[in-house]
Amino acid sequence: MIIKSAAWDYESFYKSKHPEYAAIRNLISQNPEHEFMLIGHGSTFEHFRFGKTLIYNLGSGNKFRYLFSLSLNFSLPLLLRPSVIIGMGGINEIPMAIASFLNRAKFIPVLVQDIWYSLSEMPVTIRSLLKELLRASFHESFVILSISESIRKELVEVYSVPSEKVLVYKYKISDIFNPHVPSELKRTFNPDGPVVLTVCRMAPQKGLQYLVEASQAVVKKVPNVRFVVRAYASEPEYRIEFLNLINDYNMQDHFKIIEEFSPYEEIPRYMAASDVFVLPSISEGLPVVILEAMACGVPVIGSKIGGISDVVVDGYNGLLVEPRDVQSLADAIIRVLSDENLRDTLSRGALSTTQRVKQNEFQSLLSKLIFS
Repeated sequence: MIIKSAAWDYESFYKSKHPEYAAIRNLISQNPEHEFMLIGHGSTFEHFRFGKTLIYNLGSGNKFRYLFSLSLNFSLPLLLRPSVIIGMGGINEIPMAIASFLNRAKFIPVLVQDIWYSLSEMPVTIRSLLKELLRASFHESFVILSISESIRKELVEVYSVPSEKVLVYKYKISDIFNPHVPSELKRTFNPDGPVVLTVCRMAPQKGLQYLVEASQAVVKKVPNVRFVVRAYASEPEYRIEFLNLINDYNMQDHFKIIEEFSPYEEIPRYMAASDVFVLPSISEGLPVVILEAMACGVPVIGSKIGGISDVVVDGYNGLLVEPRDVQSLADAIIRVLSDENLRDTLSRGALSTTQRVKQNEFQSLLSKLIFS
């Protein structure tokens, strides 16, 4: 049983080239004698079957439905009694861990974002309780897969998980991300000037408000710049705040916000049309989108946090700035846009970095852990 926060649907699961979906898809196709159950959190509740794969999407569009889906994260594993439970969801690990303990199932959490950020959004009165429940959940696990060294360190230092129980894995970025992708979208985004691209959820964690604040200083130095934000999902309240902030700073002519759905396979075209990729997050595990931009040879600027610091070497394959530091963010963007030699240096370093990973370690580790 594999439980994750995103929805499982035909297009994303059977066609997406995202390394996470590809790994799970390959795992299932290479083990046809086993039955898999995939549980996701889409906009509506639904369940269906593809061959021997049973799929549940648990609606979680508001707080009530989210709490209900958490209860299903416990009850479905308890009722269906899988032999292995793979959880991909931070605080959502708690009900999965309890269910795995009661079923005596092998529990494997996969952590792709900082744990502290999820807790920081909780009321103070229950934060300590959740932290202890998470600690117990992690200790109940068979092994923990971590997308970055920073998450491994958090598990060991904050939750007292034995270091040998945490395995850090690497993705092989899909070959659709490469420096030869056509750049025709540049004509749509900004034919007469540079493009600063961000691809992320529209959520507080991603720090988009700091990008808007930094844009004022950037525009003074690079007047024809265009900021393109491709938001594949959004938190409604934050979305309103972000769009209002663009208006408050009178930056409407310099921002292009793309919210309509486009397949994962379209993202390389966005990368190819950009001069620099920026992710001003305040919390991250290791955003795969940073690696995807690097695989296209696009210079990247990221916050000096989490797994971003694991892969971005300042001045070699990208630039690092302190989170929430608006002036440093603006200065970094201006440097990249104004210095062709720097762009070339960062592009070569980025390509060298991403070409080192030859296989999808996530897939090989899952296969080994599930069937060992």
